[in-house]
Amino acid sequence: MKFLKIHQIRLLLMCLATFNLSMAQEAELSNLSLNDLNAFDSPGENWEITSAFISDFAKPWGIKKLDKGSGVLVNNLTKVHRSHLITKKEFGDIYLELDFMMDKGSNAGVYLQGRYEIQLLDSWRKEDPIFSDCGGIYQRWNSTAEVKGFEGVAPLQNATRAPGLWQQLRIRFRAPRFNSDGKKIANARFEEVYLNDVLVQQQVEVLGPTRSAKFGDEKSMGPLMIQGDHGKLAIRNIKYSDFTYDVPSNNKRANGLIILNPDKKPYLLRSFLDYQGEKLNYVVSIGTHEGIHYSYDVSQGSLLQVWRGRFMDVTDMWHSRGISQVAMPLGSVVPLFRGPSIAYLSNKDAEWPENVNLEDMHDTSYILDQKGIPTFKYKLKGVSVRDKIELENNGESLRRNLAIENSTENLYCRVISAKQLELVSKNLYRVNGMYYVRLNQNSSPIIRETAKGQEMLLTLGKYEKSFSYSIIW
Repeated sequence: MKFLKIHQIRLLLMCLATFNLSMAQEAELSNLSLNDLNAFDSPGENWEITSAFISDFAKPWGIKKLDKGSGVLVNNLTKVHRSHLITKKEFGDIYLELDFMMDKGSNAGVYLQGRYEIQLLDSWRKEDPIFSDCGGIYQRWNSTAEVKGFEGVAPLQNATRAPGLWQQLRIRFRAPRFNSDGKKIANARFEEVYLNDVLVQQQVEVLGPTRSAKFGDEKSMGPLMIQGDHGKLAIRNIKYSDFTYDVPSNNKRANGLIILNPDKKPYLLRSFLDYQGEKLNYVVSIGTHEGIHYSYDVSQGSLLQVWRGRFMDVTDMWHSRGISQVAMPLGSVVPLFRGPSIAYLSNKDAEWPENVNLEDMHDTSYILDQKGIPTFKYKLKGVSVRDKIELENNGESLRRNLAIENSTENLYCRVISAKQLELVSKNLYRVNGMYYVRLNQNSSPIIRETAKGQEMLLTLGKYEKSFSYSIIW
């Protein structure tokens, strides 16, 4: 393992500032209606309102099967129609949040006041992002200078998800200030920018309009502009508020952090984990030097969550006796689901158990291969399970391999438990809009409705020995 230097700790101290809105502040947010295009000034024919479309992380989606629903704004640009989208309403100081989905290889941007751009880009898996990557503040531009681009600011880290997945952008923006004579006395400033719950910009002044701005001058008010000439994207849940309140920080670690990052081999960390409001006691988190990590509940045989970026903040484990013993994942965390992955059911329609009884589950720890990758081992009512989760395709995804011994009738594996499950292409499913699951070609999943949404099960049966599936985010 390795620890971070002082300047890296300071950076992470900034990155751990949590962007929590109180209930009162949530009530202050207004919605920009996406029932139609009436909120926008002369929208071009490339902009459409829908509620359903097809997308895929591996290839440009092509925008197929648009319906006549509402709630989602789609840029279905062509060679002829590729205009920007500009709001009728103008804004000064603003808090803005929206969800967006990028096409594979796509490029777009959100311009505050039509002048200052936060870049939207398919930057998935890029290790060292620059100003032109997703979450960056784009460069300014001087076409007559020898060096034309200047002053762009890279995001603090890459927090993007794969193409075709919903991502969230949250921005606190302070408009430039002018005196009574119209002279600028304070520059525009991005107070905070969060991408997928990760702080990527903080207190960045912008000295003037960035490249391809709608307006070359600066004013105290201006419209929002969404770039539409570079690539396809979808947007939903546009919410805003006049910047009349401070967003509180939940940073409790003023005295520094203890950050754990893997070195050459995977690092296995046993800890407590706060998971969706519940403290779990039997968790092992595995970090890799490739920056792809996951948490596993050994009491349930459950893959809880995955994330990319930095590994763990262990301050609450190792500082001042570490009373809480809770480790906190860094980066943009994608929750999967809690509960057992393997279970007996009386039939394929029986309800999935919330937990495994302790007397039925016998954890036999794990073994490490030569690369340091663990295989978790346990017995469930006499059935032996070996569960190995490893990187595949150069870190594009995690592959989960389960091997079963002494399998019997009525044994199932739950692959997905979610609010929404969408078939993207053969054997590829999008889960809650946040990650993909890819099955083997010979898989025959059972997809069923539940009180909480949908589930995907695989029948193991008496003769099933092993199976696998991949998680992509």
